[in-house]
Amino acid sequence: MFSAKIKKQVLSEYLQGTSSLLLMKKYGIKGSATIYQWLNLFKIFGDQGLENCRRKTFYDYSFKIKVIKWRQEHHASYPATATHFRLKQPMIVWDWERKLIEGRLKPYKGRSLKMTDKSKQSKTLKQLQEENELLRFRVAYLEKLEALAQKKSQTKKKPS
Repeated sequence: MFSAKIKKQVLSEYLQGTSSLLLMKKYGIKGSATIYQWLNLFKIFGDQGLENCRRKTFYDYSFKIKVIKWRQEHHASYPATATHFRLKQPMIVWDWERKLIEGRLKPYKGRSLKMTDKSKQSKTLKQLQEENELLRFRVAYLEKLEALAQKKSQTKKKPS
């Protein structure tokens, strides 16, 4: 891990014209995209984007669904989606998407909410609509996936 101070130094030298390969060698940076990732985080979040943040941020269920739907509707990459929603790590979008496909993305997961009988009965119409929309989204996604698999198997069956 590199400190925020070193990241700033590397970006400063990079923006002054030093090549990324030279900086990688000088500072012992192994990943070829690391400097570009730091630059992108700096552009989006400023100095805070360069700090090594270990605490977890909680994103609610509806936000995760909104991010996944936006990515699918716009055919956007994970980094583009993360940038659009000001998320530091594109990997988090990928993780949410995988959990959704596997049926593991659930509302209020990880929270220890004690629900009273009254709150159990008061599941709002909005929550039900969100769940319904999620299920429609999952079905459409799985149908597309199945269609692609069928198309792929049909192309393999055709003789050359």
